[in-house]
Amino acid sequence: MSRTARKGSVLTAGPPLSEALGRKNGFGLLRLVLALAVIFAHAMPLGMGKPDLGLLESRGQTNVGAIAVSGFFVLSGLLITRSGMRLSPARFLWNRAIRILPGLWACLLLTAFVVAPVVAYHQGRLAGFWSHPEGPLAYLKANWSIGVYQWGISGLLDHVPHPTAFNGSVWSLAYEVLCYLMVVSLAALGVLRRARWAVTLMILGLYGYVVYLAADFHLLRAPEYAPAGLPGWQLPFLGGISMDMLMPLVLMFGLGALAELYKDRLPINAVLAVLAAAVFLGSARYGGFTVLGLPAFAYLLIWLACRMPGPLTKVGAKVDLSYGVYIYAFPIQQCLALWGVNKHGYWAYTAASLALSVTAAFCSWHLVEKPALKLKDLGLRKPSRPQEGPQAAPARPLSEVAP
Repeated sequence: MSRTARKGSVLTAGPPLSEALGRKNGFGLLRLVLALAVIFAHAMPLGMGKPDLGLLESRGQTNVGAIAVSGFFVLSGLLITRSGMRLSPARFLWNRAIRILPGLWACLLLTAFVVAPVVAYHQGRLAGFWSHPEGPLAYLKANWSIGVYQWGISGLLDHVPHPTAFNGSVWSLAYEVLCYLMVVSLAALGVLRRARWAVTLMILGLYGYVVYLAADFHLLRAPEYAPAGLPGWQLPFLGGISMDMLMPLVLMFGLGALAELYKDRLPINAVLAVLAAAVFLGSARYGGFTVLGLPAFAYLLIWLACRMPGPLTKVGAKVDLSYGVYIYAFPIQQCLALWGVNKHGYWAYTAASLALSVTAAFCSWHLVEKPALKLKDLGLRKPSRPQEGPQAAPARPLSEVAP
């Protein structure tokens, strides 16, 4: 799209996403902020025994943690769709596995063989800890494949505000992987490149159904994830999948995917961003968040990624802590509650959670995730000698990460 063609309406003026989103962008910072937002949200139920942060303020429509997860799916939808169009199905699946599984497996091992024994010692339950039907070995066996089939270990953590579960955050990984499988299937069929209209129809159909469900509630104040009592699935390796939760997450992932598919037509416009922010905040407070606020939030995130100030684009460019924060924060917050840090109040508990989660994420990145990513190009042939000329160094693709 030419710059001349973009002149006209104030809502369409501005460069398209394809021009506005360069190698220096705000994805790294946005992912980290969203991961940290989950800690703030979970501090209420895990530490204080109160509803999630933002649930009361939105009149039951959503909470800060749910918004953060939705934001992850938007960013992931854009980046993963780009990856699906660029890579072969086998390479795509390998790259996704390398990004998610090593960090998850390390977290499971530490939880089962370090955190849980320390908790058992603290609670005076070492006797029978290893032989318990839901002991650490059973925990690993049940959860190694992304899906969560066992939340607790040996009956521990029964005296904290949110009992039993050692890591409640990893539930979303199964939904993320389902979205990956959708992308690789559409890419293999050629839909992403040759029939993007089909993706548009699918997302519009899903959005229409979400609107239909939300219409049953006063002022479209559908509760979090618009629960409709739909039957769930029990899938191999992924565990239980709730349709009530899957629909809005796929919708947000799909909006990110559409942004990538129509990147030459999607304007990155400050006026649209201001309107999106107003709709996002207004609907969160007064109603219609699921059908109005979520799409507005999707555009706002993409606009922020494109318009992030230069110095802030360095966050996450070389050291990506977002995934580590996401998978380690929950067990850390559970342990802090067990040790009574929450008795010092919300802010002290949250500050300790942030400090320890960032530290764990730093170790996870340098000791597990970054070394694993070196296997990403395993099997690819390297050129025998560097090419010369102006076309020798094409821009590297945007980084791809899981929530």
